[in-house]
Parts: sequence; structure tokens; C-alpha cells
Amino acid sequence: MPRAAVREIHLAGFTRKTDLAAPLLIDSHSRPVDAEVWALYAEALDLVGPVPTLIEWDQDIPELEVLLAEADRAEALLNGHRTHTA
Repeated sequence: MPRAAVREIHLAGFTRKTDLAAPLLIDSHSRPVDAEVWALYAEALDLVGPVPTLIEWDQDIPELEVLLAEADRAEALLNGHRTHTA
């Protein structure tokens, strides 16, 4: 996929199912973004540069402070990539 085709990145929490033959991650939009997802996001930003990012949280919505902390983390990663690509 061409890098220029990436116009926005969506991040979301997931539910981990471990009672199956192999672990399964279900994109549930009901938990904080996992550390592994943040790492993948950072790698994606390395490849495509800073692009608009949406954190999806549709169920089990927490207190505003939790949502703001997630947004702040994404913003910090974006800002780090803006300085490297500017």
C-alpha cells in the first residue's frame, strides 16, 4: 500500500480471548489502547509519518480523565514524529 494512501489511523482497545485453541484479540472499543498497539502505532508513524488519529471507545466508556490520557499519549507520539519529519 502506498504510504500516501494512509490518511487516518484508528486505535482501539481489545478484549483478549484465551479459552480458545489460540489467543484471539477482539476489537471491542471497550478498553484502553494496549501497550502492543501503541508500539505498532509508533511503527506505523515511522512508516507513514504523522496522520490524523482517532481513538475509538464505544462501550464501557470510562471517566473523562482516562479518555484524555489516551488522547494525550497519541498526541505525544504524533508530536514526536512531526519534529522528525518537519
